[in-house]
Amino acid sequence: MNRDVKKFIGRSSDELKNAFGFTHYIETNSEHSTGKNQDHARIVDAFFKLVGTQKIITVKTENGIIQEILPITKGEIRKQLLPLEHDKGVFYDEDRTIGYAFVGERFFSYVLPNTLLFSADQNETIYMERILEKYGLSHTGVNMRPELEEIQPPKVLQLKITLEDIEPKIWRRFVVEDCLSFHDLHKVIQRVMGWADYHAYMFTVGRKLIEGIGGMGFAVDTMWRSFKYGNKKASPATKTMVWEVLDKEGLTFSYVYDWGDMWRHSVVVEKIMPPEERDYPVVLDGARACPREDCGGVRGYLELLEIQKNKSHPLYHERIMRWLGGPFDPEYFDPAGGNAKPHVDRFRDEERIKTQKLGRNEPCYCGSGKKYKKCCLEADRKEIGQERKIPVEV
Repeated sequence: MNRDVKKFIGRSSDELKNAFGFTHYIETNSEHSTGKNQDHARIVDAFFKLVGTQKIITVKTENGIIQEILPITKGEIRKQLLPLEHDKGVFYDEDRTIGYAFVGERFFSYVLPNTLLFSADQNETIYMERILEKYGLSHTGVNMRPELEEIQPPKVLQLKITLEDIEPKIWRRFVVEDCLSFHDLHKVIQRVMGWADYHAYMFTVGRKLIEGIGGMGFAVDTMWRSFKYGNKKASPATKTMVWEVLDKEGLTFSYVYDWGDMWRHSVVVEKIMPPEERDYPVVLDGARACPREDCGGVRGYLELLEIQKNKSHPLYHERIMRWLGGPFDPEYFDPAGGNAKPHVDRFRDEERIKTQKLGRNEPCYCGSGKKYKKCCLEADRKEIGQERKIPVEV
């Protein structure tokens, strides 16, 4: 299916209809106008007669706003529509504000108990009218949708994010579409900054709190949240859309990652622009490398840099060689490497300088004089899950 329905998550179904050119509608008549319920099974048969070989997508809506796309096959859709007549099946919900709609290449439709609501262009709607008549179903006739409006296409935001309390500044400038959820924005920030996405996070926009957890689906640091924000309620990041909140140029908001280390970021909406013909997100500029995860926040990171300057420091071997995996270049930044690629690994600190795995029979990096396999190999496998990488001189 060529229709990009995902871009309309968080937007009204009317906007989707406008964008796809679904200008007309037809409905089966209700019990109030016919004096009796229409045959639900025939409504389902009529719907699938029109669907034919078209691929269809199921979307969940709440008060007309598209919430999510459901991975349901065409065969399962038909199977689950039939019990709706008796208020059963996955498409039944006691909350009447929630509905399940079906989007095809040429239509948008609700199939409700004994009722069909169908939108498409004029020709497709006339075709549905003929199908309803063939199946003996009373209907309203073909009408133009009264709520037709010009849809505003998705926009893109140019954002600048700066990690606070560290000098010189660590920052990135990047561009994203506004049709993302705040959880999606969090994932973009993780990639462009260089974090590893396994801690909780929170956005604060004015008085609005928006929170979520890392990509692993849990975060051990969530216990610290109450110490920082008490019992203040926050909106879920997965259900809060960027376009709903970040709607003004010059707007500044905060992003906190990891309640333990408390990495505070300041974010500015520098520009709101129409999109270009390119893939988003994209990094435009930035400076300096992201700190290492779990290093103890700003204070721990600055301490790590001080230790690194002095190879004679008593903690150099433990913190720099064993824990960090070798020297770390805090000035490193590569906008091409920070271009919001799918994998975080490219931005992890140990990848920012050229490294290679230490051979099992090579002298151990700890300076004991023993072979690596007889010394620190097993400890490294337990601590970091692999053989130690060491810097390569270039």
